Amino acid sequence: MFREMRFLLAPVFLSIGLSLAAQNRFSSVENAAANVVYPSGLRSDVEFLCSETCEGRSSGSVGGCLASLWVKNRFAKWKLMPMDADYYMLSRSQDGGPLIHTVAGMIESNFWLDNGKYIIVCAHGDALGVLQEKVYPGADSNASGVVATMKLAHLFSSMKMLGQSGSTSLIFIILDGKEMRSTGAKDLVARLREGRLKDPRNGAVIHEKDIRLLVNIDQIGSTLSPIHAGRKSYLMMLGNDRLKNGLSETAAIIQRESGGKMDLGFDYYGSKNFTSTFYYLGDREALGHCTFPMVFFTSGITMNNNKPWDTPDTLDYEVLRERILFIFHWLCRIV
Repeated sequence: MFREMRFLLAPVFLSIGLSLAAQNRFSSVENAAANVVYPSGLRSDVEFLCSETCEGRSSGSVGGCLASLWVKNRFAKWKLMPMDADYYMLSRSQDGGPLIHTVAGMIESNFWLDNGKYIIVCAHGDALGVLQEKVYPGADSNASGVVATMKLAHLFSSMKMLGQSGSTSLIFIILDGKEMRSTGAKDLVARLREGRLKDPRNGAVIHEKDIRLLVNIDQIGSTLSPIHAGRKSYLMMLGNDRLKNGLSETAAIIQRESGGKMDLGFDYYGSKNFTSTFYYLGDREALGHCTFPMVFFTSGITMNNNKPWDTPDTLDYEVLRERILFIFHWLCRIV
C-alpha cells in the first residue's frame, strides 16, 4: 500500500525519484531550481575561498576558520538544519593538532515519503595554506569541490522551497582537516560508528547502515585533463565495489537527457590501477572503507593542483556549472 501511495503522490510531491528517469526530461521544478547556479556566481565564490582573507584555508588557521564560517552562514541562509552545534562538527587529530571546523547541514526528506535513510554529499574545504611565505590558494583543489557541494545544497534547498523533496534526507558536509591526515573524514566515520551523529529533527542516532550513499567531490573545476581530446565538457564518476542500485545507469540516463554533451567516464582515463589509486586518496581512504556505497566525482588531476598557481583563473566556470547541474539531476533521481 505504501508503494502505491508513493506512486500516486510522486507527481505532486516528488518529481525527483527513480521512476522519473524514464520520462527522458527534467522536471519544471528542477529547471527552475537550476537558475540559482550561474558561472559568475561560481567564480565569485571560488575567488573568495582563494582570497588573501582565507590565506589558503589551512586547518586551524584564521583563514581556514573564516572559510568555514562563510560556509556555515550560507548553510544557515539556505535553511539547512545544523547537524551539530551551530553547524560545526568540531574535532582534533589524535596527536592533538588544531581544532578542525567541519561544517554540516541537512535538508530533510518529505515527511510522507521518508524512508529513514540519508545521502551524504561532501568535499574537503581545507588546502595547504601558506608554505615558505607562498600562498597555496587551492582553487581546483578544492575550492571547486566546496562550491559544487554548497551549490548542490542551494539547489535542493530551492527544490524544498518550491514544494518538492525526496524520500531520503540529504546531509551536506564540508570536511576540514584533509591535509592533516583526513581528521574531519575520520571524525565523521567515528561519529557514525559510535552513535554520535544524530538527526537534527528528533535526535535519533544515524548509524552507518542508515547511509544509502556517500558522494565525494574533489577537484571538479578544471578542463585541462579531458578524458578525450577536444571535449572539455567531461566528468569522471568513480565508484567502489559497493556501487549498486543502478547509479551508473542513472548517470547515463542523465547524460542522454542533457543531450549527450557531457563526456562521462566511469574510470580514471581507462586505467584500472590509477582508478583504484586515485579513488582512495585523501579523505576517501577513510570514507571508502565504510559499508555504504561511495561515488567520487572529479575532473582529474592537473599540473596546477597543490601549486601556488592553482588560482581561480585556471578554472572553467561554464563547465563547472554543467557538472554541478549534472550531479544535481542525477541526485534528483535517487534521493
